[in-house]
Amino acid sequence: MADNKKIKTALVSVFHKENLDKIIYKLNDLGVKILSTGGTKSFIESLNVEVTSVESLTGYPSILGGRVKTLHPKVFGGILSRRDNQGDVSQLNEFEIPEIDLVIVDLYPFEDTVASGAAEQDIIEKIDIGGISLIRAAAKNFKDVVIVPSQKEYQPLLDLLEEKNGEFSLTDRKWFASRAFGVSSHYDSAIFGYFNEGIGEATERVSLNDGQVLRYGENPHQAASFFKFNNGGNSATLADAEVLQGKALSYNNMLDADAAWKSASDAYHSVTHLENKVAVSVIKHLNPCGLAVTNSIMESLELAWAGDPISAYGSIICFTDTVTQEVAEWFGSKFVEILIAPAYTKEAMEVLGKKKNLRVLVTPIREAVPGEKLYRSISGGMLVQDEDEGLDQEFNTVTEKEFEGSKMNLAKFGTIACKHLKSNAIAVVTENADGGFWLTGAGMGQPNRLDSLRYLTMPRFELKGGLDITNSVLISDAFFPFRDSIEAANEYGVKYIVEPGGSIRDEEVIAACNEFGIAMAFTGRRHFRH
Repeated sequence: MADNKKIKTALVSVFHKENLDKIIYKLNDLGVKILSTGGTKSFIESLNVEVTSVESLTGYPSILGGRVKTLHPKVFGGILSRRDNQGDVSQLNEFEIPEIDLVIVDLYPFEDTVASGAAEQDIIEKIDIGGISLIRAAAKNFKDVVIVPSQKEYQPLLDLLEEKNGEFSLTDRKWFASRAFGVSSHYDSAIFGYFNEGIGEATERVSLNDGQVLRYGENPHQAASFFKFNNGGNSATLADAEVLQGKALSYNNMLDADAAWKSASDAYHSVTHLENKVAVSVIKHLNPCGLAVTNSIMESLELAWAGDPISAYGSIICFTDTVTQEVAEWFGSKFVEILIAPAYTKEAMEVLGKKKNLRVLVTPIREAVPGEKLYRSISGGMLVQDEDEGLDQEFNTVTEKEFEGSKMNLAKFGTIACKHLKSNAIAVVTENADGGFWLTGAGMGQPNRLDSLRYLTMPRFELKGGLDITNSVLISDAFFPFRDSIEAANEYGVKYIVEPGGSIRDEEVIAACNEFGIAMAFTGRRHFRH
């Protein structure tokens, strides 16, 4: 075909040499002249394949400690020249510049160097200059040049070399160019991310590679993919979780799994008075329908499940301790979608293995990552905010009835439970006989705060043996704007309430609490979650 181009001269300059040998041998078999420099040239010579040094082409040695090797008109002229432009052809002849038809590049591993914890100077030296310039030049001139921008494209190149004997169509060249600009843009984004300290004008660079196709999106008729952020290895994330068994994850599964992992981890960190604490979170539609922290994994599981056993059907459950055979057998005929834990015993996996569709994930307890960002798209744009860590809060009593110190640990756990519910969020938390905490009532997602309180899971308390909540704590993720919410709480027998405060009607709300003998504490910090 008219747009086919035969490879005659190739420039090879790569960091990763693995699987390059087959390409070199094939180019040699096709009679392609090979140009190279530095370690790549030595590698090609070790294969007993003839190679011409870039230095002999340019007349200049590699200088500045290897920072300048290929940056020369005789290299870039051969790449950028337009073969159908007579002026370009004349200048190539005038300056004795050979046409370069194939460029193979693999950049210095900048991201890996950052992740390794290397010193800044070592990181700076891994910012590739010549390689990135070669990629951009060859990709720009895709009408005449094939660009192989990374090790990931070695195999596609080899396949086409063998299939077409060194001839590439315009479609082939454009495909490689597309991959090239993907490599260069991602590389620049990673470098920007290293230097960006959030100073001055708001700027973000998000570059995502190697997506995983999910079973489906929010609904079965929607396609969806998952992309993992490169966080430099600073901390474990749910994206790093190992899947031990089960069918493929869907979009909703991953959202719920993340909510389970974060809520269980936050609950674990919020409780400091228990010696051998274990947190268990039960998630349904992104909300904790159960959450508990005790000294026993079985007790935490049973309390978390009891928080709302109806909603627990088809839920996602996260543990902060090793899942044992006893825990695995407890599920019996219960249907859950996903289990998440730091580890599982061999015996537990033998039991869980009988549930072939059950997804079993392994990931450690979440630790807060300073500066972690949350991203959310809207039509035509993207919102970016800091992660809501918010574990440390002060509780200031504002009512005549004191919010005694013995309730403060329970209140801290409650604010974490409430933080993970969808706004408008209300949580009721209770202490059990052994000093553990559990979520005994939850209301969320209503357009107004009063309805969230009225529609608490608390009316189901008959399922829990008629639980008395006079010693429980009710938490609101934002202030109560009117006294009607206090009146509704009083009907349930609530005697302790925590909210951020800050309403223009705070005095009205406080007066209602005093009227009903309710202790109220303000935190000054809200936790909206949409």
